[in-house]
Amino acid sequence: MAKKYFLSSLAALALGFVVSCDNTTEDPPNQNNNTSSTATITGPRILSKINNGSKDLEEYVTSGGMLSQVYVRDATSTNATASTVTYTGSTISQIKIQDNSNPHATDNLYALTYTSGKLSSFTMDQSIMGSVNHSDFTVYYDAGGSLYRIVEKKKVGGSSSYSFYNEMKFTYSASNIVKLDYVRMMMSGGNPDTSTASTTVYYFDNYDAKVNPYTTLPKEYFMVASTLTQMNAYMLSTNNVGKITMQSPSGPSLTYLKGYVYDSQNYPASDMNQTIKYLYKAL
Repeated sequence: MAKKYFLSSLAALALGFVVSCDNTTEDPPNQNNNTSSTATITGPRILSKINNGSKDLEEYVTSGGMLSQVYVRDATSTNATASTVTYTGSTISQIKIQDNSNPHATDNLYALTYTSGKLSSFTMDQSIMGSVNHSDFTVYYDAGGSLYRIVEKKKVGGSSSYSFYNEMKFTYSASNIVKLDYVRMMMSGGNPDTSTASTTVYYFDNYDAKVNPYTTLPKEYFMVASTLTQMNAYMLSTNNVGKITMQSPSGPSLTYLKGYVYDSQNYPASDMNQTIKYLYKAL
């Protein structure tokens, strides 16, 4: 059961690498180009698509500024995930994330709970490779109200006892996430077994001073989605990341560089090579 759980996490992470990283040859990349041929929206906007010319790699379906569907597609294959976002009033109450493989590697239903208007916990019911699993997530904020930790306790195979403990701990510089420690371990007798712990560290560097397009969308969606693909935690930052480094518990670190061309309103319009396009919808 543990092996199945580990493989599903790797599948989600690998998809995030392909979709979300715009590799450049500069280190650090030049993030201050402001020339763009993209038509400019001068008023309020919301991110609609991220396109590579032949495929919409990310698609955010909205109505009246409310997110209803998210499609994330692999650049070099037919692999994709679809998310359906459900609301209670104007608040996201449920998110369904499912891939298009058979059998599914990702088939998760999340139910969200709020305290004083902020996401405080959520559950996940998961059907994966013949196993029915359940996770309870708790969200913690620091004294300034910034996201500090997300803790997951997971039951697998219909068990009433927790088997896995996962923790995401966020470190900030101003309003940008600069480090994420992702700790995983087994649980025994309801308690984390630290002797089994392993930590993957993600570093997010070289932020610009421009507008992160993901901030035009509900942050609660990306808080939930980051538990599937931790490398994409930069989507919760105020500005745009220029360098992402992943240090696994063993093996060399992996570095991904990102650069941007901006429009006149300080939103990314494309990557440095102008092959990845950021498309918006006026509100």
